[in-house]
Amino acid sequence: MSFTASSSEDLEAGTTWFSPEEQDLELFCRSVPKVELHIHLDGCFDPQDLWAYLQLNPHLLQCFPVEKKLPWEKKDAPAARIQDSVAKCSTALDYRRLCTCRRRYRRLRHGQEPRRSMQRVKGSLEDMLLCFEFFTPLVYDNFALLEHLACDFVRRQYEQNVIYSEVRYSPQLLASDPRLAHAAITKGLRRGCQEFPNVIVNQLLCGINFCPQWAPDVVNMAIEFRDDFPCAVVGIDVAAGEDHFHPESPFHKDHFAMCQKAAQHGIPITLHAGEVPESMDNVPKAILKYGAKRIGHGYAVVRDLETMELIKAKQIHFEACPSSSVETGGWIKTDWKDHPANVLRSNAIKVSLSSDDPAVFNTSLTWQWRIALKKMGWNKDDVLQVLQDSIDASFAPESQKEKVRNRLQQEYNSRNERSGRLMEVNYPDFRDRVHYDS
Repeated sequence: MSFTASSSEDLEAGTTWFSPEEQDLELFCRSVPKVELHIHLDGCFDPQDLWAYLQLNPHLLQCFPVEKKLPWEKKDAPAARIQDSVAKCSTALDYRRLCTCRRRYRRLRHGQEPRRSMQRVKGSLEDMLLCFEFFTPLVYDNFALLEHLACDFVRRQYEQNVIYSEVRYSPQLLASDPRLAHAAITKGLRRGCQEFPNVIVNQLLCGINFCPQWAPDVVNMAIEFRDDFPCAVVGIDVAAGEDHFHPESPFHKDHFAMCQKAAQHGIPITLHAGEVPESMDNVPKAILKYGAKRIGHGYAVVRDLETMELIKAKQIHFEACPSSSVETGGWIKTDWKDHPANVLRSNAIKVSLSSDDPAVFNTSLTWQWRIALKKMGWNKDDVLQVLQDSIDASFAPESQKEKVRNRLQQEYNSRNERSGRLMEVNYPDFRDRVHYDS
């Protein structure tokens, strides 16, 4: 296994980034203190680390199901062959292809040429969710590994100078006893925050759309651990689909009741809604019926001015994830300047930028800011304003918000002083620095 400098093809296929004359923007992207509100812990598990762990523990191949009927597939669809797919991997790069949902890797996973007709390879939310089936069994009920991966998450955030994160996950997806999963993850996050004391991390617990039976325990855990700082649970979410918004869905009752109970106990709610085309109607439901204060993704709303007026009136914050929006088909890529995040901002709706599932999308938060500055037409003041809006919309206690605001204000005050010379702190971005090659 060799480590080499990452290529533009590997990270943002076919993209040319900052020119030599624009290196101050590159340094700004790396060094600016960042806030991330929409990032899934299990979507951060690095395939390289998991592959190395599997090589040291080859017997764990048996933890992968031979076949699995995926809950989002049609009844007559064939079961996914999970164990064979993992067993056929001979290198870390092979395994990474299974676990990574980029157009390049989807083509490789299906035995196609990686570069030919790339724009015609449409992404979908379901294709992204499939990636998790190739690594979640490896971490399930493995509390030492979960603790390690949670600690590693904090390190990755530190490497990008992400000073505040709200990391979300479903404890039921990671262990047969969700409280043990939460305990291991909390221990790892706290260990990471002790090692990197400038990083603040809180947790969001996720219900899972197609597992409504977990919803009561999710909200009960959120209530139980809401004041368990550091790294407390500060809110809830429902992820992995939006069927639950429909009253006739078998997924609706329990998730709706979960959000009602959360609201009664003062637990903040953010919900995945309007993520994919034809899901715009779910956003008003999330706000008016479920009580969401933030919306994850929400790209579909930009086609409806009435809904955007509602969002503005209710002061709802949107968690935008640019790379994710392309890879899941949430936004059909045209010109980055037409991205829904820009449309929302032009309508006075506040947004944040996040990486969503950085390992699965082979990206990072720093890359999202590069996209904003290089492709979406943002400037440094836009970035600093969005970061301020992000911490204002966070579910952190006011004392933590004030710490982050002070850091951001220091950056704003000192930015002009650093103009024209190298920034003193150049935080590396792990996913820029290396990629894994066979």
